[in-house]
Amino acid sequence: MSRCLPPPPSRSTPIRTLTLGLFLLSATGLAQTATLPALTLEDALTRLAQAPSVTAARLSVQVAQQNYAAARSALGLSVSVNGSAGYSGGFVSTAADGSTVNTASSLSGSAGVQVSLGLLPWASSQTGLQASARSLALAEARQQETQASTRLNVYAQYLAAVVAGQDVALANQTLAFRQRQQAVAQAQADLGNATPQSVLSAGADVLTAQASALSAAADLDAARRNLAALLNVDLTGTVFSSQPPSSVALPDLGALVARARTSSRSVVQARNDLADAQDTLNTQQRDANLPALNASLRYGPAGSGGLSASLNVKDGTAGVGYMLPLGGSSGADRLSASLSGSYVVYSPGVRAQVSAAQASVTQAQLSLNTAQSDAELNVRTRYSASQTATINLKTSETQVQVAQAGLDAAGLRLSAGTGTQDDVTAAQIALAQAQRNLIQARSTAQQAVLQLEHSVY
Repeated sequence: MSRCLPPPPSRSTPIRTLTLGLFLLSATGLAQTATLPALTLEDALTRLAQAPSVTAARLSVQVAQQNYAAARSALGLSVSVNGSAGYSGGFVSTAADGSTVNTASSLSGSAGVQVSLGLLPWASSQTGLQASARSLALAEARQQETQASTRLNVYAQYLAAVVAGQDVALANQTLAFRQRQQAVAQAQADLGNATPQSVLSAGADVLTAQASALSAAADLDAARRNLAALLNVDLTGTVFSSQPPSSVALPDLGALVARARTSSRSVVQARNDLADAQDTLNTQQRDANLPALNASLRYGPAGSGGLSASLNVKDGTAGVGYMLPLGGSSGADRLSASLSGSYVVYSPGVRAQVSAAQASVTQAQLSLNTAQSDAELNVRTRYSASQTATINLKTSETQVQVAQAGLDAAGLRLSAGTGTQDDVTAAQIALAQAQRNLIQARSTAQQAVLQLEHSVY
């Protein structure tokens, strides 16, 4: 009805003044935005190394590398020197025939060198090296997972800030439009061409638009603060200038599944648990089946000194040493050997420990199988989500085309005199909303692909 009629000339001046004020306010905002510092997505990604979580993961890898290097050094020869010294004072003794015997004071001592090596595969140095290698592999897997997770969070917060910026612009545009409609409704009500209900409705629309503007500004501030916390930098007043890519490409599903089943952090952890359980089982089986056998061989003086060698079968260690007696010879050189050992014939406790270790190995194997299945399922789920996101992206592109066609039609109707400027403005806002939805769809599609790539860690 009469609501579509333009306001009389007497009321046009305030409306033009309001419109001009909104235009100047928008221009001032754009001028301020142009002077604000800009942060691209590439710049944000280059700051990943400063993220606290990435730094902590990198330090964990360095510690694991040092432990592995120390374990490797322990496999080398362990060389030690030893020595002893003694003094015996002289004394006089009486023989059975009544004669006296003088015994002179004497010095004695020895100096030698000892070399030991973890020779057998179950020596503590060998098992320690294997355990440290597994710890290093797990630390590296955790570092990759942390880096990928932090990278994904940076993408998510940055793109959230980009979408929030679009929301702010759209909310301000909608607010200006609603305020203009409210002014028109009030002017028409003053002339008696509109009802109080229409004025109240226009006022409610303004309040809704104001709430949307405040919510969009809060979302932008939250995304900015979250990204600043991730990167450990100050992003106050920063403008996010990058846009999500217009298209995404899905990686090969088979390659992702194979990688997730072998190198994901959960699989590496489960594999390490299985190896630890197997080591425990091997130790228990050796304790039950292997005798505690010690063998030694020495060639040298009858008293002490000379060249010696030893082997501890259960510990898996071997040693070689040489001892040089000081203060005189202890006799002619000769070869001597010794062998000692023990074997547990019956021990229910030892057998129970073996059975428990076997059960732990079985459980660890089942956990590894579960971890591999879960990793594959996670990849396939993420792949399906990525496919859905790409379809939604095409739908959003079509909606932009529809909104553009609606704007063109509204312009033609305005030119033909069958439409109003409000119709054109509403079509412009609808197009801006569709473009905002397209940016959101692009952001969602890119994050879906990133989550798919992250699922292999």
